[in-house]
Amino acid sequence: MPKLQEEDTKTLEIMYDQQLVDDIVYKGLAAKEASGDLALYKEYHEKRDAIYEMELEKRPKKFKELDNDFFNRLGYDVYVREIFDEYPDIEEVIEEVHVRRATTRQNEGSNVVDEGRKVIIRLYPELFIEGKEIRRVLRHELMHVSDMMNSKFEYNVNEEFSPSPMEERLMRDRYRLFWDISVDGRLVSKGLETTATREERKREFDSFFSKIPDETRELIFSKMWEAEEPMAHDRMVELSKDTNKVLALAAGSRSAEELIEETKKLGPLPGTTCTLCGFPSFDWVEEAAEDEDIVKILKEDFPDWEPQDGVCSRCAEYYKIKTNDVEVLLEKLGKKYN
Repeated sequence: MPKLQEEDTKTLEIMYDQQLVDDIVYKGLAAKEASGDLALYKEYHEKRDAIYEMELEKRPKKFKELDNDFFNRLGYDVYVREIFDEYPDIEEVIEEVHVRRATTRQNEGSNVVDEGRKVIIRLYPELFIEGKEIRRVLRHELMHVSDMMNSKFEYNVNEEFSPSPMEERLMRDRYRLFWDISVDGRLVSKGLETTATREERKREFDSFFSKIPDETRELIFSKMWEAEEPMAHDRMVELSKDTNKVLALAAGSRSAEELIEETKKLGPLPGTTCTLCGFPSFDWVEEAAEDEDIVKILKEDFPDWEPQDGVCSRCAEYYKIKTNDVEVLLEKLGKKYN
């Protein structure tokens, strides 16, 4: 009988930042102590005290070994590997996972580097102590990783949204939201828990696009949430820059142009194009459209302009200066002929 050959099995290497491990062990043992479970707490501190009796140069290595041992004994080593098992497409390709410490919950995230061979995940230490939430966060982040590794997604980590810092931040926030909606929608459709429910993501979406009529907003959100495939990176960048293209997602029985005209009645949306200068704007100055002097001079240049079209900050500043120049000129002429 021929000898069966053992199949080579690839073991995913998961490496934890030592500062993260130390922080988790410290907090985990403190939680054990607070709950009255003192066995591990006492053992850890007895072993740590013993290290101080060793020669100085040996201590760092021994402290590291001690913390790594208790990190595993406390059961914190299972979370990352457990969720990675839900993503065999990632496990087959990558060689290393580096888990690093996030300083806040807002800094949590993931990225793919070294041409897709390495995954970096940033996690907040308290997630390991709480237990349940970390699975949701990891599942959410690994769906992002799966998208990044999908050739059809065409992810660009160096994407530049705008030369303006304020617009860059707003566009990135929109992009993040679109991607989060796509990720959580797909996870929920599979019956898996993730970082936010449909209702929570919808509230975020509403806060970004509050001026879009409710019915239209619900239709756009539903299309994003229920999509079975991720929206490509370039498409989400495009949507984050131009609100009219977001509106176009709701086009069906009505054209995109009709939706845009309907929404204009509520005032310009952040990210729409200024009818005066032709540039997209995230900063509209409502007071400028209410200033009779500015409106009078503005309509001399743009007779078809209406207050609901809005005035972006650039144009508002220009026409404010132009109005002041006219007032100064009229004042000088008045003095000359009096």
